[in-house]
Amino acid sequence: MTLVLRQLITRKSFLHFRSRRADWRDMKRAISSAKSRSRSKGSKTTSGKKTTTKRSAVKKRPKKSTKPTSKVPTIPRGGSLRDRITAAKRIESMDRPTAAPRTRKSGSQMTERLVAASGSTSRPQRNSDFPDTYITEISVRLEDPDHPVTLTWAGPNASAQKAGPFRSSPGAGLRGLNCDELATSKRSGSTCTPKGTFTVTGFASRLNSHPEATDVTWFVPARGIALHYYPSVPKYAASHGCVRLESKRVAQLIKNNSRADITRVIVDGTWTKPRHQW
Repeated sequence: MTLVLRQLITRKSFLHFRSRRADWRDMKRAISSAKSRSRSKGSKTTSGKKTTTKRSAVKKRPKKSTKPTSKVPTIPRGGSLRDRITAAKRIESMDRPTAAPRTRKSGSQMTERLVAASGSTSRPQRNSDFPDTYITEISVRLEDPDHPVTLTWAGPNASAQKAGPFRSSPGAGLRGLNCDELATSKRSGSTCTPKGTFTVTGFASRLNSHPEATDVTWFVPARGIALHYYPSVPKYAASHGCVRLESKRVAQLIKNNSRADITRVIVDGTWTKPRHQW
């Protein structure tokens, strides 16, 4: 009886040990498989995060702008007269033409003839007889409301050319300054159109300070003062000192038919203080 009981207990313990061993193996396999699954999930999430960060980085990149980044200097309305004169001088320096090498008069005339012979397509409103027929004088009157600009021509076809008068708008001046005074009008940083007799010194396609000002004809280069087209030409003085021309064709006519160092510009008349000054 005792022997039988011992055999039964031994067999039962052996079977129990065998089943426990099998359970241990199964548990070990389950743990290892769970670990491998967690590793694979972790790698997927990290790769996904990398891609999302890359995409977000691409989205956050600022787009390259084609617009000019340089800021146009403005004249502070609430500043002192000295501060406003300083700001106006900055604008003058921006519009001041670069110095060109001086040539002999005969050489410059030869250059003008070669440019005229190249055709009128690149020079809108240029007369076919240029430089023999050209503008000898540009008269700018300062009276409101039209500030008329009149052209005087010379040459074989002078009588067939447009002479005006054409509408314009001169400099408004800084607050506290009277642009009707000769000395004040010639003062640098005053934003007045200078009175007197000057000579055309050169040309440009547009002004640096205001790109919308096109077809430029300089006559006071030290201050960047010129005749040019501008989209806004009111019936009062409004510019920073230049003579704004209402018609783009008139600005092209003046630019492409004037001769540097020969054509004169006469600014005269009674300037009227506008409601808004710089």
